[in-house]
Amino acid sequence: MSAEKPRRLGRGLEALIASASGATSLADSDVQRIPVSRIRPNPFQPRRQFNAADLGELQASLAASGLLQPITVRRRGDAFELIAGERRLRAAINIGWTEISAIIRDFDDQAMLVLALVENLQRSDLNAIEEARGYRRLINDFKLTQQQVAEAVGKDRTTVTNLLRVLSLPEAVQQMVEQGALSTGHARALLALDVAASVVEIAGEAVTRGFTVRQLEQRVRELNGKMSQAKPSGSRAPASASVAADPGIRRIEDDLRRYLQTDVRVLVTGEAKGRVEIAFYNTDDLERVLELILQGRNSDF
Repeated sequence: MSAEKPRRLGRGLEALIASASGATSLADSDVQRIPVSRIRPNPFQPRRQFNAADLGELQASLAASGLLQPITVRRRGDAFELIAGERRLRAAINIGWTEISAIIRDFDDQAMLVLALVENLQRSDLNAIEEARGYRRLINDFKLTQQQVAEAVGKDRTTVTNLLRVLSLPEAVQQMVEQGALSTGHARALLALDVAASVVEIAGEAVTRGFTVRQLEQRVRELNGKMSQAKPSGSRAPASASVAADPGIRRIEDDLRRYLQTDVRVLVTGEAKGRVEIAFYNTDDLERVLELILQGRNSDF
């Protein structure tokens, strides 16, 4: 098993659990043994995919060394609802345990969702779709802003904003990302396609041909250039196609994309003349881009 360091997210899972319940640390609660048959799944669990190999390693660890960290639950009638520790619970059930050590806490639904997100992000990465759906649920169900979501999980707001954009991709493409056929970088590259109808086709091509993220970005630029050339002559100047192959222009575009975390096109319309096109996908995304460009010097609008 790799020795990969867990992500350090905001205040961390234990701090969030402690503050939400009024305790100062996990040690402030008594650890109890409860029957696994009385534990119900966390309805706010964002994870849909569990890696079989990782789960097998955890099962071996439990069998050899026991449970090093109790799971966390809340009471629901005569049963319990899981808050944190689904992988540990699954592994324990798979090796035949009938009871498991648990810390019992009292949480509201919002805390449940935040804690489920943070635990997964700290211990075993969610895929981009699972993570984005969790953020969207915090926003839609609990009326949090993107800034509040970012603070809750210890990330920059731009990261949350950009990840939410992948949910605008067609469902078939989201499934490719969720199943691991495409990475988050591939998903972001596909967002730059000018014609949404092409997204599923190009995503399938990327999977079949094993495109890297850079190769897919280049493919998207080529397609956008062809569509720009095909526009009627009365439309805005399609001259960018002629400079798409210029390595200097590509480097500028790539640098701007990395900094702004959105699609950027540099269009040369004459000698030492042209324009820069910066894509945004909603008002929050526009505000984020403006903050990066203006560095706090923008007026309220």
